[in-house]
Amino acid sequence: MKSLLASAFFTILMSGAVAQERLTYLETNLGLSYAPEVVIAGDVWPGVSFLYGRQIFRPNGAFLDVQYGLAIPTVVTMKIGGGFKNQRTGRSVSAGARIWPAHLCLQFGFPNPRCSQEVSAKMKKRLERRSSDCTHLLFGEWNVSLEAGMGHFDRPLGLKDSHLEFGDLSFLSSAIVTFSHRWYFE
Repeated sequence: MKSLLASAFFTILMSGAVAQERLTYLETNLGLSYAPEVVIAGDVWPGVSFLYGRQIFRPNGAFLDVQYGLAIPTVVTMKIGGGFKNQRTGRSVSAGARIWPAHLCLQFGFPNPRCSQEVSAKMKKRLERRSSDCTHLLFGEWNVSLEAGMGHFDRPLGLKDSHLEFGDLSFLSSAIVTFSHRWYFE
C-alpha cells in the first residue's frame, strides 16, 4: 500500500513538469452505496462528500485528477484517476481508484451550460463595472461516477492477528453511484 501511494505521489509530481494547465476545484457529491453485507437497514445506503481536488492537463487533453475530503459515512475519502477531456465539447471520461473506501471507478463529466464564455450584454456591463471580465466567472461541471468495491469478498486479509476481511477495505460496499458538481476556481 505504501508503494502504491508513493507511486501515485511521484506520478502527480512528475506530471506537473509537462502540464499545460492546472485546475483546482471544490466538489460536492451525493451517492448511493450498495452494501449487501450490512443487515441493519437494507442494502442501499446514502452518502455525501465535500472534496478539494486538482486536475493537471497535458496538451493532448489527457489529465490526472486527484481529490480528497470529508465524507459521510466514511469520514474521509480520496480518489486518484486519469482520463481525457474533449476540448471541443468539454466532456470528459476518466478511470481511477478510490483509496478509501477502496473502489475502482469510471467517471463521466459534462460541462455546466451556464459556464460558457458567452455572457449577456447586461452581465458584461456588470463585470466591467467591477474591472473584470467573463474569465472570472465561476464555472464547473456535472459528473457521474460508477464504482465497484470489494464488499462481497469475505476472505481474511492474511495479516497476523487480524480479523479484517477484503470487504472491510471498501467499507463493505460492492458498488457506488455518485452524482456531483464541481466548481473550478483560479
